[in-house]
Amino acid sequence: MFDIGFSELILIFIIGLVVLGPKRLPIAIRTVMGWVRTVRGLAANVQNELAQELKLQELQESIKKAEELNLSRLSPELEKTVADLKQSAEKMKGELASAKGQIQALTDEQVADIQDRIEQEDKQLADNADVQHVDENAPLAEPEHAELSPAEIAELAEADEEKLMAYYPPDDDLASPEGQDKKNVS
Repeated sequence: MFDIGFSELILIFIIGLVVLGPKRLPIAIRTVMGWVRTVRGLAANVQNELAQELKLQELQESIKKAEELNLSRLSPELEKTVADLKQSAEKMKGELASAKGQIQALTDEQVADIQDRIEQEDKQLADNADVQHVDENAPLAEPEHAELSPAEIAELAEADEEKLMAYYPPDDDLASPEGQDKKNVS
């Protein structure tokens, strides 16, 4: 691969021993050998893939040649059958194209009909409903509790909480002292 002789390998080994030292030289050799193995494996994979592609291309060319030879050497009955098949295929293509045009026309009509209905319904809604215009510059309404102090808000929150507690009775588990421990753990 690299045309390296034995004397050149010994020279590289001695330079590596001097530069890396006796402790790091075996590790460096293992690392380099791993790289070489990886590169060889990649090269082999590329060669195999190229060979497979070439075989596939040759096979496709052979199939094309065989088809051309067979079509030119057909008997008159088979030529008539092939011509009939081509004619029916063309006829089916024409029928499909006309069916596609009919379907497209029906779809366009249905879409136009639906759009007309939507416009009519929108018009009826606009006529029947009292549309309220919102003035963007008008001030927003003040909330109910805007004038309350934080203490009053806390009292209102406690009252709301008591109302909720009256509405939702406590669970039997949580009512007992052991249940409170369960609640704290959760």
